[in-house]
Amino acid sequence: MAAIDESGQFCPLAINSYETALCVIPPAEKCRDVDNLRSLYDKGYGRWPPHVNLMYPFVAPENLQRAKDQIVSKLSKPLPEAIAKTSTVSLGQAGSFSHRTNHTIFVGESKGSTRLLASIRCAALEALGQASTPCHFHLTIGQSEDHSASSRDFLLSKAKLLPSLKFQIGRLAILVRERTPGQDTASSRMRLWGTIDLPAEISPHTSSLSEFWIDAERQQEESLSNQDEEEEDERGSDVAVESSPFNRQPQAGTTYRFERQSKRWETCSSIAEPDDTPENLTISSYNVLIDSEYPPARDRDPLLLETIISKLAKADILVLQEVSDDFLSFLLSDNEVQQNFPFASHGPPSQPDIGPLPSLRNVVVLSRWAFSWVLVPFHRRHKAAVVAYFQGISQKGSSEYLPLVVAGVHLTCGLTDGSVAAKKVQIQNLKNYLSRSHASNPWIIAGDFNITTSSYTIETALKKKAVSAQTCQSLSSIESMMNDAGLLDAWAVARVEAVDHDNLHSNRDSDDLFEGEEGATFDPRVNELAAATSGTSLNRPQRYDRILVRPQGLLQVSGFNRFGFPASHGDDEIVPSDHWGIRCSMKIMSSADHKALDSLEALNANPVQPINVSGDLADTSDLASALSAHQMCPTKEEVQSRDDAFALIKTVLLGSSDDEDTSLSDIPMVIVPVGSYAMGVWTSTSDIDCLCIGSISSKTFFKLARQRVHRAEAQGVRLIRRVEAHTGTMLELSVNGISVDLQYCPAARIVERWAEMSGFHHSDPIFNLSMLSLRKLKPYRDITYIQRTLPSTSTFRTAYRCIKLWAVQRGLYSSRFGYLSGIHLTLMLSSLYKQMVHDAGSVTATDLVATFFHHYAEFDYKNSMIFDPFFHRKTPRYQRSVREPVVMLGFHAPNANVAHTSTVPGLKTLVKELQMASDLLAEDRMTWEAFFGGAVDATTPKDHTAGVTDFLKFYESYAKVDIQYWGRTLRKGKELVGWVESRCLLLVVDIAKVLPHLEVRIWPARFANASAEESETEYNGCYLIGLSKGSEMHMNVSKEDRQVAKNTLQKSLEKFEAQLQADEKYYDPSSCWVGVSLAKPSNVSSFQLDAREWGDYEADVDEDSDEDEDAEDTPEDLEDDKPAAKKVAIRQGPAHTTKPVSSSKLRPASDVLNRLRWDPDLNPSDYIVGYEDRFLGAKETSLERWKTEQTDDEFIPQHRILYFKKKSDGVVVWERKTRIDRIFGSGVGAGEAGLA
Repeated sequence: MAAIDESGQFCPLAINSYETALCVIPPAEKCRDVDNLRSLYDKGYGRWPPHVNLMYPFVAPENLQRAKDQIVSKLSKPLPEAIAKTSTVSLGQAGSFSHRTNHTIFVGESKGSTRLLASIRCAALEALGQASTPCHFHLTIGQSEDHSASSRDFLLSKAKLLPSLKFQIGRLAILVRERTPGQDTASSRMRLWGTIDLPAEISPHTSSLSEFWIDAERQQEESLSNQDEEEEDERGSDVAVESSPFNRQPQAGTTYRFERQSKRWETCSSIAEPDDTPENLTISSYNVLIDSEYPPARDRDPLLLETIISKLAKADILVLQEVSDDFLSFLLSDNEVQQNFPFASHGPPSQPDIGPLPSLRNVVVLSRWAFSWVLVPFHRRHKAAVVAYFQGISQKGSSEYLPLVVAGVHLTCGLTDGSVAAKKVQIQNLKNYLSRSHASNPWIIAGDFNITTSSYTIETALKKKAVSAQTCQSLSSIESMMNDAGLLDAWAVARVEAVDHDNLHSNRDSDDLFEGEEGATFDPRVNELAAATSGTSLNRPQRYDRILVRPQGLLQVSGFNRFGFPASHGDDEIVPSDHWGIRCSMKIMSSADHKALDSLEALNANPVQPINVSGDLADTSDLASALSAHQMCPTKEEVQSRDDAFALIKTVLLGSSDDEDTSLSDIPMVIVPVGSYAMGVWTSTSDIDCLCIGSISSKTFFKLARQRVHRAEAQGVRLIRRVEAHTGTMLELSVNGISVDLQYCPAARIVERWAEMSGFHHSDPIFNLSMLSLRKLKPYRDITYIQRTLPSTSTFRTAYRCIKLWAVQRGLYSSRFGYLSGIHLTLMLSSLYKQMVHDAGSVTATDLVATFFHHYAEFDYKNSMIFDPFFHRKTPRYQRSVREPVVMLGFHAPNANVAHTSTVPGLKTLVKELQMASDLLAEDRMTWEAFFGGAVDATTPKDHTAGVTDFLKFYESYAKVDIQYWGRTLRKGKELVGWVESRCLLLVVDIAKVLPHLEVRIWPARFANASAEESETEYNGCYLIGLSKGSEMHMNVSKEDRQVAKNTLQKSLEKFEAQLQADEKYYDPSSCWVGVSLAKPSNVSSFQLDAREWGDYEADVDEDSDEDEDAEDTPEDLEDDKPAAKKVAIRQGPAHTTKPVSSSKLRPASDVLNRLRWDPDLNPSDYIVGYEDRFLGAKETSLERWKTEQTDDEFIPQHRILYFKKKSDGVVVWERKTRIDRIFGSGVGAGEAGLA
């Protein structure tokens, strides 16, 4: 019973205790929007319920019962009639209180609301014997970060967007502070001590009141304890765990749907499945960038909208990051957005019945399909994942219903110990949630991961001690964590499978990119907004944004591209955001479609076991330093000199260095680099390989090229020699001291459509060319494909240079001797690299090198082939011969064995060396410097390698091929060496054949005796073949067997020597000598590599032969025959002449062919061409059927023409053998010119 004094008044009770409070608590179901904000901004969240204080401080805890009784007694008396008519309270007026360090943001009573709260407070104060005082009734939303106006206005704007909070007061709540030892007042929580029911006339429907804020906290603590056990090992010491107990439980979200009739975004109460499961899915991710200061700028909003609805960004599911209230309201008001994305995880905050977004930077999911979603909070405030469930997207034909799960993320930014540790925990949180709740479902995780990828940025931060070595390891472990979860990087998959359509703004050709910078989505170098927000002076590109896919048999990546690049507005280029957006296309697989997945069956044919190095070997910068010390990385000056040389040769041959516009050349042609220069893996000793593609014949081109090169001698361009290679004619040039190899491919259609070349599929009809043209075009097409599909050019180049240096040091870099060459390394490394990235995601150059040695040391060369499984899809059909111990296939047709020079002994040597390298890298405390034989400096001999020393000491005996030359013609000396060198492999094969148990190895370089005196006129050198007992040879071999083996070996050497000396073309006993003998190790121990040039070539200036090139002649091939002419005159038809040009020299068949075709006085249908078929001998065909286009399948080189004769009378008008010429009167014949 209430305490009343003798006068009938209530006994006064002091209200000065902060241990208790009398308040009004709105129903929990009404507080969702409020608590979404309170959980992030109110320090009292989790300790106080959402409430409106009537009295705080209140009475002392020991007086609570008396206070309650007195208040109940007072409220039992009638209230003013105007107040008693309603029990509804409306809170819709946002405001703020200012403090010394911050502001408190709240919502108070709406304008025009009743004075119910004031009347209840007045009655309660009177019941406690206290005078009535004014009070500002409010519900606290949170506290601003600081005292700045922008911080206050930001949170105040959130409060203003809250829907008006209307509820009935059924009872008052009495709260008491729960004291816990060690906790201060601010950290202790308020418990429900009791309630005071209001009279029935105020609240006829009284609902129960529970400690819902305490129950939620208890559930959260249980959930956190489970999470913390799982994440304890993952969390770094620098991870800032929030002191405020904000809600970290997964929270169900509300999906909104745009209703066209009402033109409003309404709550989507039920998730209807689509009528048919879609066959394809496209998902985009875009960080739209919000300014940190409030209010954010709105000038980029239209450009962002234009980008989102653009063709490049169009998607079925859109994951946005850094979304603000204003931007989302603007975005969702657009008609096209409403049409393309009728479903959204958050409605427009400007709509009165929809609350604000919780944070400054929010993750929002838009979709064309209905979905449900939950919010999965992370350790840090304002960081959470939006996890959406698409019930209508599951595997077609599957009995098990496993819908697609899409998670949108925006992880903590920055490269510090704390931020990296936070990122790691956030990914672990999401992974744990998905693994627990959706273990078997297909996943897509898209968003801004903020993971630094540039190796340069990471290594620089480590050197500056901005981050620790443990943090660098954490970055690698994050990649491993995602890979272990079965997540594939869609960009990497698209790259290696050649479905990356991001060509327009690709920085593929940039030579200054470091590892991890390919495919960057944040590039301060070209994005001014990124430069302003990068927070670092390095300004290196980073691939922050990703789309990760766990297919689970449902999804298959079919495309990838970036969007949001600078757009032209007037004279300026502006960017919508500091990030590029990314989009991934996927095919939704059915059970029947699994057969299509078998199209990558080649991936399973040769599985790759990745090798992860540790310690000093894991440092990419140490590897780069070792390569630089061994001069494997060109200097800036060398790069510039080669670029200048390539530009000069293009200018000389084309008249312009711009091969993008073939119209700038007087003849339609383009010149492109191939080989090591094109791949960017060249060294200071490498040549520049060039391919010219044009519309004229090979013969005309080379005549034209020789003329233009001769005219450019003053510019430093010089013709060295013409070479007849297996792919056709090649010119060796010197451009300011840099060697340039030039080849030509006649392909008129290719030149005409050169601008479209990159978009042609390899099976396009435009490549229906002759075999010779395809063979010449193949290097360019193969390199273009490799460049397009490499995940990181920088990583590939570093690994390539490392392996090449090893191969050179170990005597394994020479295809002429049956070992490796640049094309071998490129094919082997690129296919391995892409397979590793496809299976494991990110791969470092150091891990790639270690895996290369291990994989190819264990490779089954006998039963398997080396090829790119992403290009060929299925194991190629190739019939290998017994002479092909290694089969290595390229990409485009004609697809011959690149390793056709490989031998059985060479393969054994290669496998042995690969295994040794793999074992060496597995040793403890191994460094890259030690791997390459120790430190080198300027005093180290250039040819000094541990491999040479080992070779000269390891073998029991050596077969020595000696060469001596004392001739006067330097060109002959070099030809002699090249010829002997090309024959040495035959001796290696022969020895291995007659003595199969012998270990045979040739060193791919020439040796000379260190004590021999140098001479400018006499050269001495030799090639050495090491011979030792193989591991398969029995130790107990009888003397007779040894003698037999020795005799057999001697016969093989004598036979080889006899063959060399019998070749009259190269061997001239008057100027040279070649001998083959056996030598003991002591006889060769003092040998050293011979780096001398045995002579040089003289330029070949003979332009008159019609058998120089195996190519066609067209009417454009004809030249004036005047001796004074220095230029090749190209015209449509030959000039009619009746005067013989020469009485002794026979006019070439090409001139006769063109004369018969184009002379109006001659009837081409009356002539027959006799030619030599390579298999059937002499054959005839009509002149009209003769094909002169190299691209034609029936093309026959004109040097095989034997004669021309008339059909009508059978008279031979031109014959090569008899030198008869009745057309021009040349040769020995005096036939009439101009025969009718």
